[in-house]
Amino acid sequence: MSKMEQRVNVAGFEIREESDGMHFTGYAALFDSPSEPLPFTERIAKGAFKRSLRQRNDIKFLWNHDSGEILGSTRAGTLNLSEDGRGLKVEGVLPNTSRGRDVAELLRRGDVDAMSFGFSVPQGGDTWSNDGSERTLKSVRLHEVSVVAWPAYTATAGTVSVRKFEETAKRADVNAEALADALGKIEDGLNITSEEQEMLSRVIDTLAPEAVAEAVDEVEVELEAEQVPTGNLELLELKKKKLQLLDRK
Repeated sequence: MSKMEQRVNVAGFEIREESDGMHFTGYAALFDSPSEPLPFTERIAKGAFKRSLRQRNDIKFLWNHDSGEILGSTRAGTLNLSEDGRGLKVEGVLPNTSRGRDVAELLRRGDVDAMSFGFSVPQGGDTWSNDGSERTLKSVRLHEVSVVAWPAYTATAGTVSVRKFEETAKRADVNAEALADALGKIEDGLNITSEEQEMLSRVIDTLAPEAVAEAVDEVEVELEAEQVPTGNLELLELKKKKLQLLDRK
C-alpha cells in the first residue's frame, strides 16, 4: 500500500461573505513549481489530480490535517476541487462553527497563508531523475486538503523528520508521518493526543534493547537530578530523548 504524504503551498486566499456563508478560494497545489528540498526537489505535473477527482471519492477539507477539524467535504457539496492551468483549485463554504469563523478571520488577517494536501502515489504515478534528486508527480490519489498554520514544518522539516524516522516507524509498526508529527508537536511545546502518547510509548517499548534501556536510565537519573517536573510535556520530552537514543542504534 502506498504511504500517505503531505505537501504545502503558500499562496494568497480569497475570502468573501455571501448570503449562504463565508466563501473560501485558494490553491492546495501549484503545477510545475519546484518544491523546497525534501531533501529531493519535487514538481507536480499538470493533470496529476485528474484521475483522483474523476473517481468522486469523498475528500475532506480540514484544519491542519486534523480529521476532527472538518471545514467541508465534497460529498456534502461544501467543498469543490478542480484543476485549472495553475494547479489544484479549492473552493468551499466555511462552516458557521467556532473553527470555521476562526479560520475565516485568520485568513482575512493574513496570519494563515498556506494550504496543504494529503495524498498517496499509485504505482507508476511518479518518476525520478537518475540520481534521485528530482521527482515528478504525474498522478496522485488525493485524500484531503487542509488550511495549515505552520507551512515551514510541514513542507521542509516535517518531511525530513518523516524520512529520518521511517526505519524506526517500520520496525515498530507505526505510521512514520504520525510519529514525526507527534515529535514535531513536542519540539514546538504543543500538547499531543492520547493516541500519539500511546504511539510513542509503543515505539519505545517495542524497540528498546537492553543496552539502550541502560542509557535511558542514565537520562532519567540526569533529569531527576535537575528536578525536572513530571508533567505531561516533560514526560513526553523524556520519551523523545529515548527515541533519539534508539534512532542512533
